[in-house]
Amino acid sequence: MIPSYHKISRPDVEMLLYHDPYSGRIRVDEWVGDLPAGQALLKGNAPGWAEKIIVKARREQVPYLLEEGWIREATIPGYFSGEDLFFLVHYPHLPRSHSGRREKDLSITRHILDLKRNAVHPSDLPIRRATREDANKLASLYQTVFSIYPTPLDDPAYLRKTMDQGTVYVYIEQDGVILSAASAEINRTFSNAELTDCATLPSQQGQGHMAALLAYLEEILIGESITCLYTICRSASFAMNKVFYNLGYDYGGCLLNNCNIYSGIENMNVWHKWVK
Repeated sequence: MIPSYHKISRPDVEMLLYHDPYSGRIRVDEWVGDLPAGQALLKGNAPGWAEKIIVKARREQVPYLLEEGWIREATIPGYFSGEDLFFLVHYPHLPRSHSGRREKDLSITRHILDLKRNAVHPSDLPIRRATREDANKLASLYQTVFSIYPTPLDDPAYLRKTMDQGTVYVYIEQDGVILSAASAEINRTFSNAELTDCATLPSQQGQGHMAALLAYLEEILIGESITCLYTICRSASFAMNKVFYNLGYDYGGCLLNNCNIYSGIENMNVWHKWVK
């Protein structure tokens, strides 16, 4: 059930697919070449568990896909080395396109967007960049916070593997216990990074740990010439959405029934930020 990448390479079309049976979705991270041929591959060869197909589309691909019935759900300006990304989706399983929480989640987002942004303060506790030796402690935090998550963060081996692949983890620790952690998945090809894997012990929530961690992560990413920062966070979480809003991120839309996290298949908000 662990997500995996699959590459399609043909004379007429090339694709990089992310298969995620745990969340019942396929994500198309890269698509170069013929649009009708690519669409035929996606719709004709989708496995039975794929209830949702998500395309990270470029601007020139959008008109064709919209005409073919795909739905635009969100946008990340500057994702492709300065060019915009458009999340276009197709639902092989039609009930997946309807969310009973949609209006409630949208009301949370609207409320946040009406607020004044608050300043983010540095942490009173040291922030550290994780190494492979920290994987066991990080896994313990994630196991405590998440009973459901789209990737196996409770597995130290998985954390070490992602570190080796370039994911940056940062954390706040006190008395040998990690209180809060977050990560950045860096895409150096397109100079962007997803800020993700945000977790804080329940007893430590509301103390500003996550905002301080994410601000620290931003400094690391800017120092590595990453220009597009984004996150995809639970629409139902007022606290997490407000953290990114306070950090200066703009709302980019909502991905309906996007992934299996926290309580089950949930709606996820997209937030983005352009830095230089």
